[in-house]
Amino acid sequence: MAVTARPDREITRAIHRLFIEATLTDKPGLILCYLTRVPALFLFNVAIPLQVAYCLQAIINKHFDQVGHYVLLIFLCAIGYAVLWSIGGVVISRNGVKGSSYIQRAVFRNYLQKDYDFYSNTYFGALGAQAVQLRSVYSEYCQIFALGGPTQAVTIVFGIGVIAWKSPILALVTLVAMGAVLSYTILFSRWRLRLRRELSEANSELAGIVGDALTHGATVKSFASDEYEERRLSKELKVWGSAQYRTWVSSIPADDGRMLLAAGATGVLLLMAAHMYQAGDISIGIVALVQLYVIRMVAATQAVADLIKQYEVVMGSAYQTMKTMLVEPTVLDPETPKRLPGGRQPITFENITYRYDDADKGTAAISRFTLTVAPGEKIGLVGYSGSGKTTLTKLLLRFMDTTEGSITIGGVDLRELKQRELREYIAYVPQEPLLFHRTVRENIAYGRPSASNKEIEQASEMAYVDEFVGQLPKGYDTLVGERGVKLSGGQRQRVAIARAILKDAPVLVLDEATSALDSRSEKFIQSALWRLMKDRTALVVAHRLSTIQRMDRIVVMDKGHIVQIGSHDELLRDKTGIYARLWAHQSGGYVGVPTKEEQPDANL
Repeated sequence: MAVTARPDREITRAIHRLFIEATLTDKPGLILCYLTRVPALFLFNVAIPLQVAYCLQAIINKHFDQVGHYVLLIFLCAIGYAVLWSIGGVVISRNGVKGSSYIQRAVFRNYLQKDYDFYSNTYFGALGAQAVQLRSVYSEYCQIFALGGPTQAVTIVFGIGVIAWKSPILALVTLVAMGAVLSYTILFSRWRLRLRRELSEANSELAGIVGDALTHGATVKSFASDEYEERRLSKELKVWGSAQYRTWVSSIPADDGRMLLAAGATGVLLLMAAHMYQAGDISIGIVALVQLYVIRMVAATQAVADLIKQYEVVMGSAYQTMKTMLVEPTVLDPETPKRLPGGRQPITFENITYRYDDADKGTAAISRFTLTVAPGEKIGLVGYSGSGKTTLTKLLLRFMDTTEGSITIGGVDLRELKQRELREYIAYVPQEPLLFHRTVRENIAYGRPSASNKEIEQASEMAYVDEFVGQLPKGYDTLVGERGVKLSGGQRQRVAIARAILKDAPVLVLDEATSALDSRSEKFIQSALWRLMKDRTALVVAHRLSTIQRMDRIVVMDKGHIVQIGSHDELLRDKTGIYARLWAHQSGGYVGVPTKEEQPDANL
């Protein structure tokens, strides 16, 4: 997997872009929210304080007949505020649900489009935690930018406006004081954001370790490795704990300094208001109004500072997920894809070479491999472990691209096709089929979701799934557990074969598809597979040579090269060849492990 380092600024911009897209999924709702919340804030932050100030001035001037009038206006403003604010709350809640759904789909879609190697090098537990975490922090993002931020901004603008109306000099001092508090907060937030990112990475690694151990709980128990896994977790907890401690401690100078600045600003403003009252520049009602607004301005400034802290949490938590999302796949669809020609087509491997990214320089898993498979031809692939057989099937499925050379179907290079079209053309049964934590029926129907129950059960009969499904608690509707753990290895492979049968694709790729079956089941399934392979092109990787004896041709591989090719009988005539050695070491048709003296020549 090729991972390109992304600068933090680019990752931050990508987070904002995704969150803004999510917020704008409900534009009418967002507009309605502002149309209700802004007037509500005006009533709460301007109209009510003004009526309180006028009421106080009326009491001081002994105009008691006006007090009831101002109290009624305060009451009506409060009702108007409550109604408008509630409407805005309902609307923004709906917007949040739509936006969260958009985020979850975006992350899910992005992760599913990653390369095969991406999944081979990533903790699944971490991916799941990241996907859910991004959706969760999006709601906090909405609170900051769609609700909290605008709310405090409107509060500050209205407050400064009212103070400026009564005393421009006090408004100016208030503005300077607020700027000082916010500047101090922003200065610390840049430092704290880096700590938040480190914490996000530690959280992701921690989730991956926990998920990995729990997913393989049976293995942990069988090796009595509980203490080992706890030690491994404890080691990562130290890294996480250090990051969490630094994050928490960093808030102390930020919070304390902000509080001191806010308290100082409040004191200065009150002293100025008292001095101006004593000089006769403002009335006592205006002093009360300014005092009320100063307190509100300080509270709004503190709220903005809290939003900045919340922003740090959001961006830090979203950082690792977005960093993963920005990992670009190396296997891409072409901008102008071609279509596969109709009918049965030949498959050609033309002088292909493949090197894994982490392989030693010059070491290739597949090297200068050339083979043409005729339409409808059945090819067996055999060789010792590590000879490149499974790598070849992954290249055909375009899980990765060849380092050199090309693979074509009907003359069309695989890199010129959409990956979806290519894989719909091939039915694949891997060596270790993993099932979804869904029912037996759903797992079989994954080959063709539109299939009827009758078609599913017919495919099950061909793969001999029906032999064991009747013994399950709910038959075809039994949940098989995560990764199919409730079924035996042989049962999982039968379900995977039934899935391939149901898919009914022109090309069949079997990678040790019968390795986990007992001899009786293998005999029946081989018969079913031959019926499935009729009129189809098939590539079959096998250690059990009984699986591929009847193939049109058998390709013997060693260290990524073709060293022999021919029918079963032809290959057996070469008594010194690898195939004859493999056959001689079979036990019930299974390839044994050769002795050191019998290992194939490394130079073959």
